[in-house]
Amino acid sequence: MNAVNPGAEESASPGPAAPEPVTDGAGRRILDEDLARLPGPRRHLGVLEADLRAGRSCVWYFPDPVVEMGRADFFVRELTHRLEAVIPVPGVVSRADRHTGAPSLPAQRTPVAASHDPWADTDQEAWGTDLSDDPYGSLLSGLVAPGGGVRPSLAPAAAAQAATLEDRLAKELGVMGDPVESLAEQAAAGQAPHVIVVRCWDEASPEEAARLLRVAQATFHEAGLPGHRRPRFLLTARAADLPRATLGSQGRAAVHWWWRVWTRLDTEVLMAWNSRSGTADAAAMLSRRVTDAVVAEVCGPDIDRALALRDAWDGGDLGTLRSALGRVLPGRTADPADPVLPRRLSTAHASTPDAEIHGAWARGAVDSWDGRIHATRGSSLLDPGSQELRVLVCHAQNRVLLPLIEEARSALIHLVPGLLRTQRFTLREFCEKARSQHLRNAPDGAVPDLEELELGGLSHAAYMLALTTAQRHRLRTLHTARNILSHRTPLDHGELVTLTQVLTTDWTVG
Repeated sequence: MNAVNPGAEESASPGPAAPEPVTDGAGRRILDEDLARLPGPRRHLGVLEADLRAGRSCVWYFPDPVVEMGRADFFVRELTHRLEAVIPVPGVVSRADRHTGAPSLPAQRTPVAASHDPWADTDQEAWGTDLSDDPYGSLLSGLVAPGGGVRPSLAPAAAAQAATLEDRLAKELGVMGDPVESLAEQAAAGQAPHVIVVRCWDEASPEEAARLLRVAQATFHEAGLPGHRRPRFLLTARAADLPRATLGSQGRAAVHWWWRVWTRLDTEVLMAWNSRSGTADAAAMLSRRVTDAVVAEVCGPDIDRALALRDAWDGGDLGTLRSALGRVLPGRTADPADPVLPRRLSTAHASTPDAEIHGAWARGAVDSWDGRIHATRGSSLLDPGSQELRVLVCHAQNRVLLPLIEEARSALIHLVPGLLRTQRFTLREFCEKARSQHLRNAPDGAVPDLEELELGGLSHAAYMLALTTAQRHRLRTLHTARNILSHRTPLDHGELVTLTQVLTTDWTVG
């Protein structure tokens, strides 16, 4: 529980309306609370929490769409609920202003609607707040209807200058002088160091928050406060909300990006929580595994679209998949400003988006996912002339099917001694005949180990084995599928159905 709002959990204040939740194709609600339980966001929040608890201030950058949909506010709440002595500083820019794209002004501006405050679970009565004593709350008093609601599109009759960030921080601290000096004095006196949270997307002046952080870092250093005793700041921002210089290091401040947060595991866990209804045989269940893998590969970091695509596409060829994508991603077109995605692994594994894709990241167009740069808009996947969708489907099929094909090969290897036509062939002769092509030039007398034999060699020497018709069909199917997948070509629907039946049938059956 935050130190500044001890009655938050019990508050009856409804607060601002939550953003409309994303739903999948079946109308199921995909809630932020569910996403916060996924491994990727939990890991990301854990890193930030560790830095703050270690006494480091943090600058936390989000892509623009994550802020506009309200999800960034949610994850800021999730982080601060893990901490103690948190002081959130109310902003002066309303969420309505953010949605209209009103440009930030050099100086503070008067809000035209009540700011969207994620800390609004604090009840006014619980605090006994008197707006007449509030140097900036008085500006909002005219916006509050008698019933406690917000009057939409209502501005004060006279334009008044909003309080500065330092003034608002001083108000939250309950001090009259310099809030930074007060923070240093309190920490030096042995009080628990505060965590000051500033949501820069709710600030009208990009320079104020950056300047406050620089001054605080210098003040705490001059006061001789050790790292674990220093108050720390959490500045959350879009790339355009802070001066460019703040994108780098701020002394002891750690810079974090909403980058490499979502993982393949997040998508798979999300789909497992929303598993398909009904029962199916083993082959159909394996086919569903492949379908889910394709959905994860295609959606990548676009976590909101995963369930929608799975409900819109229940398997099939590339044409049906592309058609389902068109329904899930209506009206998405390529942005000429989006750069060609870099193929360097170092870019995908870096802790921040590189300069060449920084703009695309800020627009929410790209992210790092599963060790590579992944487009989140998916517009190129709708182009029938593009090979990108084909490659992604092949990656997904390889991920699920190749380990199972290998298991089927290994199971057949163990049956070979018992299936050998011993009246005509020896095991040594079989191994020599089934030797892989790259071992053809092995020294004379060298016999490959039975475990090393590949599907191609097993098929080549299959006449030496007493196989049933069904077993020959299985071996031929495995060999064909393995060759197709190894050449980066996805299996079509018919081939996939046949392979799933083979992979879910034992060699000894039939």
